[in-house]
Amino acid sequence: MELYLGIDIGTTAVKASLYDLSTKQVFVDLERKYGVFPVGKGGFEQNPEDIKSAVFDVLKEVAERGYKIKAIVLDSALHTLLLLGENAVPITNIIPWLDERSVEQVKSISRYLSIEELHRRTGCTSDNVYPFYKLLWLRDNRPEVLLKAKWIVSVKDYIFYHLTGELVSDISVASGSGYLDIHKKEWCYDILFELANVKKEKLPPLVTPDFYRGLEKEAAHSTELVEGTPVVIGMSDAAASSIGSGSGVDDSLTVSVGSSAAIRTIISSPVTEFPVPGIWCYVLDESLYISGAATKNGGYVFDWYLNLFSRYDYVETLDLAGSSLDEWNPNSCALFYPFIFGERFPEYNPIPNARFEYLNSQTDEREISRIVLEGIAFNLKRAFDVVRKIPPSLERVLATGGLTRSRIWMKILSNVFGEALVLRSREQGASLGTVIHYLSEGDSSKWSKLLPETGEETYLPDPNMKKKYEVLYQRWLEELKGN
Repeated sequence: MELYLGIDIGTTAVKASLYDLSTKQVFVDLERKYGVFPVGKGGFEQNPEDIKSAVFDVLKEVAERGYKIKAIVLDSALHTLLLLGENAVPITNIIPWLDERSVEQVKSISRYLSIEELHRRTGCTSDNVYPFYKLLWLRDNRPEVLLKAKWIVSVKDYIFYHLTGELVSDISVASGSGYLDIHKKEWCYDILFELANVKKEKLPPLVTPDFYRGLEKEAAHSTELVEGTPVVIGMSDAAASSIGSGSGVDDSLTVSVGSSAAIRTIISSPVTEFPVPGIWCYVLDESLYISGAATKNGGYVFDWYLNLFSRYDYVETLDLAGSSLDEWNPNSCALFYPFIFGERFPEYNPIPNARFEYLNSQTDEREISRIVLEGIAFNLKRAFDVVRKIPPSLERVLATGGLTRSRIWMKILSNVFGEALVLRSREQGASLGTVIHYLSEGDSSKWSKLLPETGEETYLPDPNMKKKYEVLYQRWLEELKGN
């Protein structure tokens, strides 16, 4: 057995997959959850020690089960910010992507530089998810902390440091910061110093996703793994998830719907002219890029609906939605707009504006459950119709994320998109994808050969339902434009 351990450091949990290269199978999946807590108006933070402990617990469980691993390969969520003091001790909590305190900094950035030029240079949109704007918020609200900081890092940088003793940033996660030049693959020192008075010494050295160091002595003792085991810094969860779901280069789209949602494509050249302000482009590795659009209004919206209407059975509610799929009129049924977290696409609008329309005395819980899913799908279709034009060709549309566990959701989404959706596995793909990327040694043609042979499930649109959704989607768009 040739075992490689993929560690996916997500927003609310760390997930691990043990991959056997000799059989190309994943046979262990582990998970440890941690929290995100509110701090003041619009603020969300995480305790870095909670995430570190979760990673170490997973590693220790692997060791206790007796597995001998050849390497640990990491990936992590994008858009996290953590400030470290002397000896790399945290002086802030982790500020994750969903923190909304930097909205005013996003609004005012155009006073200081060209938004279009910043977009082209960094690939990042004007959006408060990015650490760049969180640094500007610290500049305006906690300048003493920014001054005291010795290092400005991501959550994965911090974990890699505690595993290996070396503090570096990989270009994949760094490109989601808002202050990496995606063309030169260098930090934008000039922008950071000019706008936040951040000196270049505070940013870690940049490395490629295949960079590794040995597991250091203290970490080996804590996890009971072998000292010197290679720890590979890996990439972003967005890139890893796309690879793990079966994406190729320049010919595929991945639709990911977890807590948030995104449409992504892996491409061989960076986007230089963005069709709308909400399209981003990040670095995947030395030669590849990942581009697309994202929304905060994914699975979180369905969870919000369940809580709001005191519906505690997730599966039962999805079944309710499915029971009304054949009983609606696209010209008169109710509509739902899922913007409980504002909008990131087609352009940035932080103001929440979720709403139901055309409810009447005949509206029942089955219809409400269905239109919530439809609203999420319609919002994704807006992005899908733009992102599909980015790769040179489109041969496959792949689905990943928590909502793919629902056949009802997959049926709605395939008919709304009017496309066949391919589902390779309902398991989490990022912890697998980061291992596959490492083992491919820079050759993307090897990705498909390294994927487990789990088979594929394809959801095809129904011609009649597809036509109904075409009518309903146009009505949804027209009502949206009219408000």
